[in-house]
Amino acid sequence: MARPLQTVQQLADSVRSRIDEMNRDSIDDERDILPALNRALEYAVDIYSKHYIDPFLAYTTLDLTSAQEYSLPEDVYEDRIVKLEIATSTNFYQEVQRISYRDITAYEADSATPAPYCYAVVGRKIRLLPPPSGVYDARLWFVKYPEQLVLPQGRITVVNPGSNYLVVDTIGPDLTTEIDQLDSFINVINSRTGEVKGTFQIASLNDGRIGLRSALPQSGRTEIFGKPISTSMVDLGIERDDYVCVAAGTCVPYLASPTSNFLIQYSVAELSRQLGVNSVEEEQVLAKFEDQVKRTWAGRETTIRVRKRSAAYGVPYRRWPLISKD
Repeated sequence: MARPLQTVQQLADSVRSRIDEMNRDSIDDERDILPALNRALEYAVDIYSKHYIDPFLAYTTLDLTSAQEYSLPEDVYEDRIVKLEIATSTNFYQEVQRISYRDITAYEADSATPAPYCYAVVGRKIRLLPPPSGVYDARLWFVKYPEQLVLPQGRITVVNPGSNYLVVDTIGPDLTTEIDQLDSFINVINSRTGEVKGTFQIASLNDGRIGLRSALPQSGRTEIFGKPISTSMVDLGIERDDYVCVAAGTCVPYLASPTSNFLIQYSVAELSRQLGVNSVEEEQVLAKFEDQVKRTWAGRETTIRVRKRSAAYGVPYRRWPLISKD
């Protein structure tokens, strides 16, 4: 059975149902609830990045040249770098140790090396020490910024890759065919995981049918919000019951309970204060959900870090005591 994920609209409806009935008309989904849900998500990711980073862990390849500094990925969360490795050969990586900017002087050198010894983060750049020669590439692990939460714009009922169109139950009000508008770009979201399956530009909208452009925009744009624009649905795994939303984010949160409960309660507590309602009880409930999020790592297999500092030893080595023959 698939895990129970809620759409952002269902989260917003849950928030609205928890707010004082007398003040419900004062709250708007897009103006009030969505921003509150996204602030709650950022708070949750901040907690996860300290206690359980696995759901938001990502990596990218750095094409090393003779340059000493390289820009951080645009989607890194709060510049949180986890690990840097040098690909010294096929399927073999050597970890590069991170140092403080205070220790950079001790590792500065004029000559380049295929595998730098260490790195430091300076602003939004990684500084490799000594500088690389460009022989090897690097693999950078980091905490990825979560997709922004947006409202769904339709649940897919028909997929036609041959004619490049989708049919949804109801076309959302935010979609447009104006090619110079950001809302002419959509994401197709996996209904069971919240992941983006593909990003497209709308060619036509007609009675529940969304036609997709089979060519890139005339402007020459090849990506939007850091995601490549697709011109075909073939091999993307798009299927019925997936969702369509604007390309700015996802309409299905990546994590289910207790995260979804935390997002709802955080928004309820914040909007209650906005409405002038006594939110002491809501804050107490929020604290309980926050503790649940912090303990999400519990029940999973424990990871023990084994350091192999030297690349000279490929297998574990144990020194045995000498035994006298006498």
